[in-house]
Amino acid sequence: MPNSLNLKLFASLRISPMITLLIAVMALIFLVVPLQAADNGGRPDPTNPNSVDSALKALKEGNARFANGQSTNPRQDKNLLAKLSQDGQTPLAAVLSCTDSRVPVEKIFDQGFGDLFVVRAAGAVPGIDQIGSLEYAVAYLGVPVILVLSHTKCGAVSAAVGEAKEPGALGELLAKLSPVAKAVEKVDQTKRLEAAIKLSASMFREQVTMTSPVIAAAVKEGRLKVISGVYDIDTGSVEFNE
Repeated sequence: MPNSLNLKLFASLRISPMITLLIAVMALIFLVVPLQAADNGGRPDPTNPNSVDSALKALKEGNARFANGQSTNPRQDKNLLAKLSQDGQTPLAAVLSCTDSRVPVEKIFDQGFGDLFVVRAAGAVPGIDQIGSLEYAVAYLGVPVILVLSHTKCGAVSAAVGEAKEPGALGELLAKLSPVAKAVEKVDQTKRLEAAIKLSASMFREQVTMTSPVIAAAVKEGRLKVISGVYDIDTGSVEFNE
């Protein structure tokens, strides 16, 4: 269950009434439209052979191979692309990650084509587009796991902690990280960024679950688990928080 600190942080997120309304409308579309589309064959079969346990095992073992320099680089041949094109996709997990070029998601988990449904935003900040994309992965592809992945030395979190002022859309994005920055104000300066990065992963995991009725329902039914993690750019290892 979310702890009290993170609940306070969630309550302080800057989500406008219009964004809240749009998320609710999108959730309704995912809940109602797929049922109608299924009648006329317009909706892909959401059956996914991966379970929560098998998905978590694949993520952890794949990251261990990558961090130890033993990547197998599986499922990357061109023939597989043709098969996926014909048969459709059944990814083992959806990953919300930062846009940082040092975080190549499929590589750090040693996965291949069709294995991961990746959604990205600077700082792994879940806006309406990111949450809608994750809802698609749950409702249409049946993913059993959502991983919210932050990483060390994140520029977006660092800018928020440093109270950087940016114009335009970037400033709006950094404002969504301000509750995290405020929460770590009293942490020793040498450890402040690390604390903020870990907190952001946990907070955004809760935001994804609490904001989306589609995701919350899947979690309640036991067919989805939402976790967070922090990728260490120096070591290649992911610290999972289930």
